[in-house]
Amino acid sequence: MAKKVIVPLAQGFEEIEAMSIIDILKRAEIDVTVAGLDGLEITGGYAKLTVKTDTLLENIVADDFDMIVLPGGMPGSEFLAKSDLVKSLLNDFAKNNKFIGAICAAPWALNEAGVLKGDYTCYPSCEAMIKEDGYKSDKDVLINENVMTSRGPATAMSFALEIVKQLAGEDKYQEIKSGLLA
Repeated sequence: MAKKVIVPLAQGFEEIEAMSIIDILKRAEIDVTVAGLDGLEITGGYAKLTVKTDTLLENIVADDFDMIVLPGGMPGSEFLAKSDLVKSLLNDFAKNNKFIGAICAAPWALNEAGVLKGDYTCYPSCEAMIKEDGYKSDKDVLINENVMTSRGPATAMSFALEIVKQLAGEDKYQEIKSGLLA
């Protein structure tokens, strides 16, 4: 049975990160649901691309998914970090020891929810608003137990491929990586 991942989007998300994650996971035959934090159409922060989501985040139940992955970007990451709904979902994933992922500034939401423990990485300078303790600047992707973090737009493909490896295994990871010329 295919693994299921929820990707919440907030207004001002980072398009490269969101699209890389969604696309690469779907190539690996992972079932991806994109959920809007505050609407069914969410606009990115840089290219101003508007994405029509599959559902509203308020309709999501953690038990239905294997992983939650938060793209970064600003002000999207701030909206995710300040959302009680996002905090509640992250805690539900953590309680069940399910995978949690965040890239760029989105580890801020993990810290706000209390699920970011130990080492992590993020977009350089964002550690000041997340937490200094445990920040690793020399890792593009860092896995700490069930929490995966990554640095930013240029590391989005590596991050998505690492998610594939964790959820679908080494063979699927190698297949997708090879097909992407990564």
